[in-house]
Amino acid sequence: MAAITARRLFWVTLPAFLAYVVHRGAHRANDFKYPYNVARHVWKTGELAVAAQPRYPVTFHVLLSPLASRSIGIAAAVWAVLSVAAIIALPRVMASLTGIPRRRQVLAWLPVIPCFIDAVVLGQSDPINMLFVSLGLLGVSTGWEIAGTGLVGLAAMIKFLPIIFWTTIIARRPSWRVLAGIGLSILFGLGLVTAAVGWKPGIAGFQLQWTLIQDREKPWHLVARQSDLRPNNESFPIVLARTFGDLGSQAKPPSISLAHLPLNLIWTCWGIVLVALAMGWLASIRPASTLPPRAGWLGMFALTAIIMLAATPICWHHYFLWTLPATLFLSHRRRFLRIYTVLAILGTIFQTARGFGCHMFLALALFILVAHDLRKFARNPSSYPDYEAA
Repeated sequence: MAAITARRLFWVTLPAFLAYVVHRGAHRANDFKYPYNVARHVWKTGELAVAAQPRYPVTFHVLLSPLASRSIGIAAAVWAVLSVAAIIALPRVMASLTGIPRRRQVLAWLPVIPCFIDAVVLGQSDPINMLFVSLGLLGVSTGWEIAGTGLVGLAAMIKFLPIIFWTTIIARRPSWRVLAGIGLSILFGLGLVTAAVGWKPGIAGFQLQWTLIQDREKPWHLVARQSDLRPNNESFPIVLARTFGDLGSQAKPPSISLAHLPLNLIWTCWGIVLVALAMGWLASIRPASTLPPRAGWLGMFALTAIIMLAATPICWHHYFLWTLPATLFLSHRRRFLRIYTVLAILGTIFQTARGFGCHMFLALALFILVAHDLRKFARNPSSYPDYEAA
């Protein structure tokens, strides 16, 4: 009865929620305007405007351009519907990928629901990308290596970060078909941009984007120009710099500062943590291979997603929807997930907690637990929960 009531409440409130999101998008009150503007420029002029939005892949400038040919109100409405549709589809896709029935996923979804809502309200692409990556891993795991790898490549054409999931595929299913899928994805991206703006302007666009990212988007660049340092950015290096780093005598700390350590030391600490995470990921490949296939895929998906979050210099609240694979893997730890949910929601509510990187440190805790449980289950694969029989 409670489940039926919840479903009815969802479908009753969904139109009002979508109307709110579309209103924000149509009035340029969310982030959708940024990719929309550069995509509309491509549609109207046949030229790239890379410098205007270097954080969005030039492939996304082109992919979004047909939608950007319409008014921003119509485009925002279509984008919002696609995002919500992706979220609605995800529990079923995750059930196929992980073997965890939808009814058993509820507790794992609770801590990330605010992140999904935030992503939709902001007009961000992460719900759609989560669906593409999940479908891609499902495809590879069921023998559709080229198509599955291509879906992950498509997600990377919308936002750079999902490209890291190619490493998950290579680790779990090393084959010539996977390499072919990667190669075809790269060729498709090049061909897409070339068809839209021409060969030379397309290559120049890729080169300019690479240069801008290398010269402007590293964490030390953000600190140098005092950009994106507010508490909502829970990127690990930025959290360390905000809390423990010397931001300069003229800089006003955007959150509570506990020390003024040299920034080079901060970046070194970040690098050490990334190396430790990478070593934990590599050490988990063999244990994951001894588990039931779905468990192995889910465990490596979870670890890769958290490395992605720890590596990026920009990590807004909605990025933490990528911790869903980790919470799903830890579905057997129901008491832990309840505590985790409370802490995650408190971190969402209180800006000071976000300033200290609450969600980032929670994500790192998830990494440790997932890596630990992979090894524990590897010693006795039959101990992995049989969710379908439960």
